[in-house]
Amino acid sequence: MQRKIGYISRGKNNIVSHYNAKKRIYTRRKLARQQHLAIADDDTTKGIAIYKSIAAGGNTKWKGITLTEPAQNSWFDDEGYPKTSRDPITGRFVNPWSSEKSNGENGLVNFLRWKFGGLFRTLDAVGIVDNDAHDKTNPADIQKINRNAAVAAAPFLQADKSIHRTIESDTTNSNADDNNESEKIDLTWIGHSTTLINFPGNFTVLTDPHFSKYAGYIRRNEPPSFGVDDLPNVVDCVLISHDHMDHLDYWSICELIDKSKVKFWVVPLGIKSWLMDKAGVPPEHIIELEWWEAVRLSKDSRSSSPEIEGLVRAFDKSSERASDELHRNISEKNSLMITCAPAQHWCSRTPFDRNRRLWCSYAVHATPASSQNTGFPPQTHSFYFAGDTGLPPEFPLHHMIGDRLGPFDLAAIPIGAYEPNWFMRESHCNPAEAVKIHQAVRAKRSVAVHFDTFDLADEPREEPPKLLLDEVDRVNKEILNMAVEVVAVADEVGISAELEAVESGLASDVIVRSAEDSHATTEKLVKLLPPLVDFAIIKQGQSISSAATRIEQP
Repeated sequence: MQRKIGYISRGKNNIVSHYNAKKRIYTRRKLARQQHLAIADDDTTKGIAIYKSIAAGGNTKWKGITLTEPAQNSWFDDEGYPKTSRDPITGRFVNPWSSEKSNGENGLVNFLRWKFGGLFRTLDAVGIVDNDAHDKTNPADIQKINRNAAVAAAPFLQADKSIHRTIESDTTNSNADDNNESEKIDLTWIGHSTTLINFPGNFTVLTDPHFSKYAGYIRRNEPPSFGVDDLPNVVDCVLISHDHMDHLDYWSICELIDKSKVKFWVVPLGIKSWLMDKAGVPPEHIIELEWWEAVRLSKDSRSSSPEIEGLVRAFDKSSERASDELHRNISEKNSLMITCAPAQHWCSRTPFDRNRRLWCSYAVHATPASSQNTGFPPQTHSFYFAGDTGLPPEFPLHHMIGDRLGPFDLAAIPIGAYEPNWFMRESHCNPAEAVKIHQAVRAKRSVAVHFDTFDLADEPREEPPKLLLDEVDRVNKEILNMAVEVVAVADEVGISAELEAVESGLASDVIVRSAEDSHATTEKLVKLLPPLVDFAIIKQGQSISSAATRIEQP
């Protein structure tokens, strides 16, 4: 008989896990304090000195991009890429390209305006408040939403199978063997931002685990598609993107620890101390990273437990030689490189710890051992987990991630919790923006997450997948139309060149070579166009592969 999957309780049924967590905390507190990475006082002092050298107000230009909010040189490297940054006065983390608007501080008035919008619209009608003053959205920047069409039931909720419109394009790896399971990344969507990914080289990764009935005070719409007991015996590592309660769930973490399900926890700065102090996670099992910093794990065989080979700063020129040496040392092992990448978001679990912890996205590159690959060098399989992120309107954040860490064979990108736009736009992306992120990070295939599980915002549950499919269709039609225009112009130019050759009396072989050159030029021009968008919507509990069109029913 199949076991019924239920929630993780937050009450009496889970009191043992809570007791075990506190017991782990008390027994390891002294060691945790010794190994905890604290913020050095001299770092803050240095930040103040640099901050004074740049005007806090007005516009600041950085690499041709105008930053309209306070910024400082130390927040960016020499190439213009954002670094892990703190406010020099408060010591809180910031988004370097948008240090004020995207810090999560909408204020009590704006929160009440969102929750009690009807009252504010009434006050606006009588002239007491200006309800439109806060909405600075440029209508040209965001696709118009047809509410009547979008509120209709989502197709993936009506059908037995999920919606996955496969795009056959050059992005598909033609050299991959679709029948070889070791050559694909397989992702199972458990719910919200929780996914279980199987990588070539026998690595398993779990993202933002949440198996509880509540995220804060928000009730889950339906139970998770899988429970903790349904996970593999040991998950190689868990990726935590930030500390919000729908991504960092206390009860889920306690359950994973009690059942010894996780080998390593990979987290951004500040969350290591929370895991140790709140859940009693042993510090030796936590890997804490800042933006652009990576950790490399390796396995000797398919059945072995992963080992930490070391931290890698691939984009730090001073550590380039060490990174190359590390790569050579593990060429005969299965390798998993996890890179902490930027995201536009914020952090807070209480009203008093805003942005005390870092937020991030992750790029994961899995490389099987040389003996498991048919060619040399070994083929690397890449995955991008966007976490929670907004889309900066001016700063090319996700293009930078794609340039440094892409392209990606598969990406998990959020599409929900975006309404009202004036309140959510700095923290979350809508479906149209998710497609832009997919293109910017150069993902060959993406899957939608962060929708349908919790009612975090005002849009209906059925709206995000409907809008995503409409946007994918619109973008792909534009790309196909551009390709048709390019081919038509190229053909016209080629025909004109052939006519001129005939009129001038050139030999037939010269005319043939001219036609071949024209055809080759047309192919090159078409390849310069953006690839067609392959963005999947699957049901919770279903799986999708990076290499083949395959959707498995749970």
